[in-house]
Amino acid sequence: MIGAIVRSLDTLLGRGEAAATVPPLDGALRPNRKLDEARRLSLPGVDCLAVVRGRLFASAGNAVFRLEEEQSWRLATEYRAEVACIAAVGDGLAVALANGDIVIDGGRFHRFESRVAKGTACITAMAASDEALYVANGSATNSAADWQRDLLERNASGSVWRIDLNNGTGVRIADGLAWPAGLAIDASRVVCSEAWKHRLIRIDTSGKASPEVLLADLPGYPGRLSPGGSSWWLAVFAPRNQLVEFVLREPTYRKRMMAEVEKPFWVAPKLRAGRSFYEPLQGGGVKHLGILKPWAPTMSAGLCVRLDVGFQPRLSLHSRADGKSHGVTSVAEYNGHVFAAARGDDVVAVVSLDELGDNQ
Repeated sequence: MIGAIVRSLDTLLGRGEAAATVPPLDGALRPNRKLDEARRLSLPGVDCLAVVRGRLFASAGNAVFRLEEEQSWRLATEYRAEVACIAAVGDGLAVALANGDIVIDGGRFHRFESRVAKGTACITAMAASDEALYVANGSATNSAADWQRDLLERNASGSVWRIDLNNGTGVRIADGLAWPAGLAIDASRVVCSEAWKHRLIRIDTSGKASPEVLLADLPGYPGRLSPGGSSWWLAVFAPRNQLVEFVLREPTYRKRMMAEVEKPFWVAPKLRAGRSFYEPLQGGGVKHLGILKPWAPTMSAGLCVRLDVGFQPRLSLHSRADGKSHGVTSVAEYNGHVFAAARGDDVVAVVSLDELGDNQ
């Protein structure tokens, strides 16, 4: 009862979840052009990165590629379906497919195969401990490719599962999540990025305690998490903006838009925007004589954030509105460099750790 009254007041006053404001990029998130100035390695469809046995792997389409001499990608393995994500499991590589299957190649659990549960075919991220594999299922109703629809439907049907690597049994340890998109193992608990709520939460692996909020009100949609020395890297796959925040609070408009407008032209965040004049915000208010205005809002950008041991931001790498490394879906620290998979532009940006300065 009290919750309903609070929501009604928030809607009336435009505050809380009904607010259309977006946090500024400031402090550790202050904009820069590190990703735009970085060396880039082309890989069409690149999505997820993982370091296994001292080698860097990347998923793209229905295949996994291996980085050779930090210069080019070589095909490692092809699979029967599109690869949803990859993760290191000891000396092996866990590969989740878009149909819900999970396989492990190499290491102690070589040839392990599993399916989380019936209806879990929206795997967005994985992370492993010694004996278990933790899996994030973004939505119970939409596929990973339909992430924009899931956001516009304001769903919160995601879940996190624990798979025992010794017997293959899966147990759900959290549900009702708003698109869990990244996982990290932190001591005896799992840290999860909850994209549609713009936050990081810590989940009790027993499933008994309520999630603990570690980082809230991010200016973008947080995605996959990965270790980086004594810290963590967070991929932010799209920025938030006030127009999308406003549309999310207009259910009648959203339903008509999804029913009547082609998907590329929805008012929604994207991995890469600005390729069509018919997209929202691509008219004269944003571009003049074909040049993007410096204050223009954007539906896509490139951003990854370095977090400390307490999962608080320490620094960030950006690709601005007019940049060429948009839609960062995964980050990996490897051989003295940061590799950021910019799926929106089909490239992996490479930044030396030495360039990050003393505030690493």
